[in-house]
Formats: sequence, structure tokens, C-alpha cells
Amino acid sequence: MQSRVSSYEDVRESAQARAAQPRASRRLLLKVLLPLLALGVGFSVFGMYLTRLQVTAPVAAAFRPCVEKPAGLERWIQPPSDLMHTMSDEELFWRASWVPQVKKYPFKWVPKVAFMFLTRGPLPLSPLWERFFRGNEGRYSIYVHTHPSYKFNFTSDSVFFKRQIPSKVSEWGQMSMCDAERRLLANALLDLSNERSIWKGKI
Repeated sequence: MQSRVSSYEDVRESAQARAAQPRASRRLLLKVLLPLLALGVGFSVFGMYLTRLQVTAPVAAAFRPCVEKPAGLERWIQPPSDLMHTMSDEELFWRASWVPQVKKYPFKWVPKVAFMFLTRGPLPLSPLWERFFRGNEGRYSIYVHTHPSYKFNFTSDSVFFKRQIPSKVSEWGQMSMCDAERRLLANALLDLSNERSIWKGKI
């Protein structure tokens, strides 16, 4: 009788163990699948966001108005707004060699005098030059060639504000000084209104 009871209990325990195994395996499966599912959803959302960015960016960049304003004559006759261009000396000299073949200008033309300053550092007598140019706006252009490492600290109301040109080291009695003069003249020739030039130098 005791053997029968013990066998019954063994069968019962084995049945309970068998019933508990699927539950444990399900829990283990859920612990593994849930993080993978969350990771997959995260990657999906991130991929949709990147796809949206890649699609909208080219469309916005490629958008052009139906009616574009045609380029006028000002594009060719206006002097450069910023003297600190990125042209090399060869490119600058080639660009400055352009000469209009028709002598009569098809626009209102005011001749200007190009003042070219060659100096290593601070501009000598700059306050005196400020007074000299005062009241003659539109009749002169200013170009300053300094040492490449030197930067002016003129304020925006000064006539020398942003008038430095791309420069290289020049030394007295060397060909580098002639190159600096050529650089000044070439930058002045980019403005068609410059008809006369005055060179001032202190090396």
C-alpha cells in the first residue's frame, strides 16, 4: 500500500514538473523575445526617420521657383563685395586681364581712383587718410596689401574696413615686392570703374 502511495506521489510530482517546464520555457522565451522586439521596433522607427530626411532634403534643395529673375548687367560690372577672395595669383591676373571691347559704357559710369597701400603692419597716418577720403564716397577705391599674418582692427565706419586683399610675404629689394604691387593692381582692375591708380607703400 505504501509503495502505491509513493508511486502516486512520484507520478504527481513528475506531472507537476512537466507542467512547470512549459511555463519556465515560456518565461525564458518572453525574456529573450521582448528585448529583441523592442530593439527591432526602435530600429524601424529610426530607419523611417532617416528615410524621411533623405527624401525631403533633396526635394527641398531641388526646388526652384517657376519664375527666376534673370541675371542683369550688375552681375558683370559690380566690383567684388569681399576683397578676401580665394583666387590664386595666376587666376587673379587672368581675371584682371579682361577688357571690354566696346569703349562706350551702356550704364551710368563714375570714374574712380584706386588707392593701393603696401605695408607690413599698421597703416601709417590712417587718421589723416580717413579725413582725406571723407566726403568723397563713391569716387575712390582702397586696396591694402599687408603681411599675411596681420589683421586690421578698423571699425565698420572706417574707409579701411575690409579693404585688405589676399597677400603674401614681400621684402624690400626682392621680386616678392613686385608681386605684391602686381597683386594690388590686379585687384583694382576687378572694378571697371577704377580709371586711375595711386600707389602708397611702406616696407
